Amino acid sequence: MEGPETEPLTASSGCIQGNSHAKIAAPQELYSEEDDEAILLQAVVFVEDAIHYRSIHHRVDPRSLRLYRLYYSNWVQWSMYAVISVLLILAFFERPSSLSYTSDTQLLFNDRNGTNQTSQWEPPCGVTESIELFCLLIFLADFVVKTYLVGKEKFLKSPWLMAYVAILVVSLLDWMATLSVLCVIPVPGTLRYRPVLRIRRFLRPFFLLQNSSLMKKTVNCIKRTLPEIFAVLLLQFLHVYFFTIVGMLLFSEPVGSAAGGNNSTWVPVDRGATGISDPNFHSLWNAFITLLVLLTTANNPDVTMTAYSHNRLYAVYFILFLAIGLYLLFNMMTAVIYNQFRGYLQSSLQGSFFRRRVAVRAAFEVLSQQNKEVELSTNSGGDCVRVSTIYHVIEKVSLPKAAERRITDKLGRDMFGTYNAAQFQAVFDLLDLDYEVHHRPPLPAFRHSWLQFLQKMIAHKYFEYLCCLVALANIVTVSVLLTIEYDQLNATNSDLELLNFVFVVYYLVEQCLKFVLLGWRYYRIRKTYIFDALVTLGLVVVEVMTLVEYGSPFSELDQKDKVETTIELWDLIRITNILIMFRLLRVISLFKTMSLVLSTLLDLIKNMRAFAGILVVIYYIFAILGIEIFSGVTDYETFRTENLTCGSYQQLNYWANNFNDFASALVVLWDVMVVNNWMVFLFAYKDALSTGWAQLFFIVWWLVSVVVYVNCFIALVLENFITKWDKSNAIKEETEDEGRSRTLSFTEVRVESVHHLFRSGLTEPKEEEILEEIRQHQHLEIKV
Repeated sequence: MEGPETEPLTASSGCIQGNSHAKIAAPQELYSEEDDEAILLQAVVFVEDAIHYRSIHHRVDPRSLRLYRLYYSNWVQWSMYAVISVLLILAFFERPSSLSYTSDTQLLFNDRNGTNQTSQWEPPCGVTESIELFCLLIFLADFVVKTYLVGKEKFLKSPWLMAYVAILVVSLLDWMATLSVLCVIPVPGTLRYRPVLRIRRFLRPFFLLQNSSLMKKTVNCIKRTLPEIFAVLLLQFLHVYFFTIVGMLLFSEPVGSAAGGNNSTWVPVDRGATGISDPNFHSLWNAFITLLVLLTTANNPDVTMTAYSHNRLYAVYFILFLAIGLYLLFNMMTAVIYNQFRGYLQSSLQGSFFRRRVAVRAAFEVLSQQNKEVELSTNSGGDCVRVSTIYHVIEKVSLPKAAERRITDKLGRDMFGTYNAAQFQAVFDLLDLDYEVHHRPPLPAFRHSWLQFLQKMIAHKYFEYLCCLVALANIVTVSVLLTIEYDQLNATNSDLELLNFVFVVYYLVEQCLKFVLLGWRYYRIRKTYIFDALVTLGLVVVEVMTLVEYGSPFSELDQKDKVETTIELWDLIRITNILIMFRLLRVISLFKTMSLVLSTLLDLIKNMRAFAGILVVIYYIFAILGIEIFSGVTDYETFRTENLTCGSYQQLNYWANNFNDFASALVVLWDVMVVNNWMVFLFAYKDALSTGWAQLFFIVWWLVSVVVYVNCFIALVLENFITKWDKSNAIKEETEDEGRSRTLSFTEVRVESVHHLFRSGLTEPKEEEILEEIRQHQHLEIKV
């Protein structure tokens, strides 16, 4: 497989040889006598910019660089994320707070005195506002530092920094306005008060966005994908509208049509009538909403039954509607989003890749200035940097451990040489290595033949299959006994407890044999072994507790004969069997596809922080908007009714699903995002506000969360899986070509970031473009 390590670099290629034409001292002497601290600091910062794909266009004087490194240090960045988290979490404590045992308005109404822990605690005015002010002042300091580091000209060219200061000003003004009215305003016509409208709460997610360059890139890519999405959505809208008009012509009568607007209402069909009166199609808006919900299959086949009961041929209408809208247009939507969003994201990441190349070359150009002072031969092949100097730079840079090990190993082989620009760049290409070869250490040597035979048997792959079969047999027996002897499981001598004891002993013996015969060095590089060891340790601890509390499972003592115990036997049995279920996960490692799917899932969890942040942003904004629009409109006191309609909000007891506080608003948005029964919310809030415009909120949320966000997430999942699949196959073919033994080494495919995910599709920038970008640096005075 081609990669940065496949072409070994020869030190001093294109440069003067280290001991032939140049007066070069030993590395430590060279560093202490000739390296300028300011130049070294510049190189360190540029290398760190390259690692994190940052722009080099910032101040480069020593004082500013020290501030720059401090600002981008891990503890400062994590502190900023902590402040952002505190500001966002304030929504749970602000008025209306989520500090109550339940959000069920029926329970709150029946327990007005708060005797059942249902009362809602509201913080005094000024408590959460003080915390918010502290966070805003931190952001203000953050803005000042950022602006100082990049300079006035870059600030004026950065829309994100301009928006940053604007949002800070608006937030501070809104904060002062809130305190001026003591956080609440009176409700007209009543003696009650409600929280004042706080515009700054809608702006809070911006602080999360602006603190992540990858999140900003993703937002820009989604924004650029919207025109293509709107084109398909327009086609989908025409599809729904066409079938709405056809449905009204087929399923409604101009005279004597059924009244009502709830799609859950059942209207008996007059078999003797010439036509059919379906309440779901009695108006244009109601029919459109009904078919839109049907497009998500949430109300299928409920809305079809009135027409289908009247004439079986009417089923063709609904089948055609779903076949075209659900299986054709929606899948086309996924394909369009995958193609366009992936393309825009890759194009955006090309810019990040260009910044990395510029930063690495800038570090080289800075370091190469030192060679101007060294007497070199006139036939020098160009600017060079001593490897020893690069090594000192790497020592000061904060690098991932694996990348640092690869780079220092490479530099250590050429310590007394020099690198030209291409070789310098190739060193930092090791940052992009998306696979790592692990060499399995040799097995311990034993003298006795029976130990050698046992070691060979334990190390064989078929022993792994045997272990998985035993774990599977354990699961099967647990499932059977839980089914046929569930009422007898409280006895210490139950069949389940006895079998658990036998299997735990087997697992313990298995792990001890692997540890002793294979050795610790071999044992620790196998992740499945470590996983098995942790699960087995948990099983042994629980089994020992069971033996101490209840004695041997082979005894006849029943749990009811025990007087004093610290933990119930059934709790111990449940913990044991849950751990046994976890042990079955080791089967995944034996199947390539399952293992690849699991590793893809783990990569998504590690690398999709930016995408998860965008989900937080859209949830936060819609939750705050929902609170401002719908707070209190579905309270039990005002929204209950004596005549319950089947499938309605009241009949289903959805009283806990409301927008009365931030936590319950998030749950409602999740329920709508899942789209199961989301029509209940559509019609409930339409009836509560007596306007169909209330349904627009939920439709927009569905479009943003399901149609746009989920499809973009699917695009990233597909790209991640395809990338790992292709690379694992390529590595497997290379391994087979080179004749590597499976027992000697194994290759791990890693996707460390979204940049790694799209690395194979990025193009190498031209050298002249890189040099031109460096020349445009306002604060860097070097000749390139």
